[in-house]
Amino acid sequence: MSEFQFGGEFVWHPTPELVAQSNLQRFIQKHELGSYDELMRRSTTDIEWFWDAVLSDLDIQFYKPYLRVVDLSGGKPWARWCVGGEMNIVHNMLDKYTGTEVDNRVAIKSETEDGTTRTLTYKALRERTNKMAAALRSLGLGKGDAIGVFMPMVPEIVIAMLAIIKIGGIFLPLFSGFGAAAIISRLNDAQAKALFTANGTYRRGKFCAMKPVAHKAASQISTLEHLIVLEQTVGDAACVLSKQTRQVERLPYKTHSWNDLINLSIPGPQRPTARTSAEDPMMVIYT
Repeated sequence: MSEFQFGGEFVWHPTPELVAQSNLQRFIQKHELGSYDELMRRSTTDIEWFWDAVLSDLDIQFYKPYLRVVDLSGGKPWARWCVGGEMNIVHNMLDKYTGTEVDNRVAIKSETEDGTTRTLTYKALRERTNKMAAALRSLGLGKGDAIGVFMPMVPEIVIAMLAIIKIGGIFLPLFSGFGAAAIISRLNDAQAKALFTANGTYRRGKFCAMKPVAHKAASQISTLEHLIVLEQTVGDAACVLSKQTRQVERLPYKTHSWNDLINLSIPGPQRPTARTSAEDPMMVIYT
């Protein structure tokens, strides 16, 4: 628990009661470190112990336990973490809470410009993530495939991200205000196989079309096989977009409706979350 400093002067100090209740103090006491200074010293002089303790404290679960926390034999810039371990972020964010009281907690609460709010519990988020992951697999997408996400800030953007990670794919976030050129350069570099988008979004009261931009970009990505479109209700703009995009039906990639994909009845048991190496790429962010 830190103090806040402004203009060279400390303006807030945590109370002893607040410090005593903090997760940091609990961690210090659990490992009999005595003080924050000792924790700092131990975390830099014994990093294997520190990160092993942190992973355990955060209940980061592995399908296959790692043999060692870190391997520095190749030099610090090429450190290998959780060597030999297999895990998936989606398991730790959603799967492990199945059937627990966490299922009923709110995982996402969103609000759009017009004041409309939506909430998803952990259970609802997991179910929708599983459906989209199954849909992605039905399209032939899987481990190691790069998938772009060019969407507005709505709950579906989280579902898309988690579904990609669940199948072992690589999540490529793309700013919703990007033009086609920015999207093309990133998806070409990553050799992306699919792209999520939406028909559009409102920004400061003005409708900003996204689907035409996505189509323009997708048509220039040689590796792209699928474009998945979230069709939101955006008034007259939706009608305009549908007319604008009728001419792109002959493009080499297939265009899918988000709703059609996620509502498909997938026969058979739900396929498990993909096992990935702790060093497998999960996300690529272009700066």
